[in-house]
Amino acid sequence: MEPPEVLTVPTPYGDIAVHLRGRSPTSAPGLLLLHANPGDHRDFDEIVPALAAGWAIAAVDWPGYGASTVVDPALVTIDALAEVAVLVAEALARNGFGALTVLGNSAGGYAAVRLAQRAPDLVRGVVLVQSAGFAPRNILTRALFRAVASPAVAARFIGPHARLYLGPLDRGGVRAIYERARAVRDQPARLGVYRSLWRSFDGPRFELAAEGRLLPGVPVRVVWGRLDPTNPWFVNRRGVARALPQAEVTVLSTRHEPFAEAPELFLATVREFLAACAGMRP
Repeated sequence: MEPPEVLTVPTPYGDIAVHLRGRSPTSAPGLLLLHANPGDHRDFDEIVPALAAGWAIAAVDWPGYGASTVVDPALVTIDALAEVAVLVAEALARNGFGALTVLGNSAGGYAAVRLAQRAPDLVRGVVLVQSAGFAPRNILTRALFRAVASPAVAARFIGPHARLYLGPLDRGGVRAIYERARAVRDQPARLGVYRSLWRSFDGPRFELAAEGRLLPGVPVRVVWGRLDPTNPWFVNRRGVARALPQAEVTVLSTRHEPFAEAPELFLATVREFLAACAGMRP
């Protein structure tokens, strides 16, 4: 496959690299990919080739990650990611994309929900994979968020944590994602983004499920890896059921990034939903 074209989107947080693959947006439906913290657009490399035949794909690097720049890592909060997602969707619309199907993983899932809320005309459907924002916010989780955000903990935490939530390194594209995550500890700007995002998880707006029903009228597919020890399904299932009663949910025998760990299984899980979104009127 040809190297991706890169669309640069200026934002208050940095210049955002959006990697374009697949078909022309004038002749195919658009698919927006939003990665986790840490990570970058390459997290989705295991599924992009299969999707590129039918989709115009736009994969984002969050501020400071991948090829994106960052103005000030301390400004990159979870809601800043939502703002970036809206700015990217608007830029894609100016460059020939119609309404988007949005696939968000972890922090990218939170941003996908906020994008669909703030710019509903730009969103056809949402796939949430191990999405942040649905677990209850309590004294234990808040203490964890604050601890990981501290300089002393973050650099020591990021590698072992990634090893834990990604699982066996010999599956799919897991090893490459792990190596990129582990390298962040030696990259001050990226580590600053990582810390700032964890700190922002302690805010009350992070708890999506507390807002009641979300995205009425928007098709939603939820995919969860039941073996993920860091954002487990049993902690999230009530919040997802309350906030997204319209969503079809599938729980897989995978961890935090099933599209990288078991790409064929993941694609089989979402293929019908994506086909339905692709067939919707722009």
